[in-house]
Amino acid sequence: MDDIQQAAIKKKSFELNYNGGTIWCEHLDGMGGYEDEVIEKLLGDKKAFSRPSSSAFMIINLDKTEITERITETIFSAFENSGKVFRKIAFVGVGSRLRREIKALKAKCIAVETFDDYEKAKDWLLP
Repeated sequence: MDDIQQAAIKKKSFELNYNGGTIWCEHLDGMGGYEDEVIEKLLGDKKAFSRPSSSAFMIINLDKTEITERITETIFSAFENSGKVFRKIAFVGVGSRLRREIKALKAKCIAVETFDDYEKAKDWLLP
């Protein structure tokens, strides 16, 4: 593991004040092929983003992280089992396989979208 990937693993997720609201920013980017670390970080943050007082708007940044089927399943399971209703979820830096699965979520009337640009994701969540 190089220094950049170690820094990505240590990068904190947080709530961002933006356009008069708040967005939960889940940072899973830059983690390469470290599947276990990605899952551990997401599940470690689940308690924070599932709190009733946490934002119902979320960005999940997966840029420069290899998104495996196990990671995808863990992400969707974390939402389903969180007990929280999310109003909008933006995924940044995802590949075509995950984009197809996100389209299936859209069919269930969940407001999700994919973006290549972090700023555009923020603007979509809180215009």
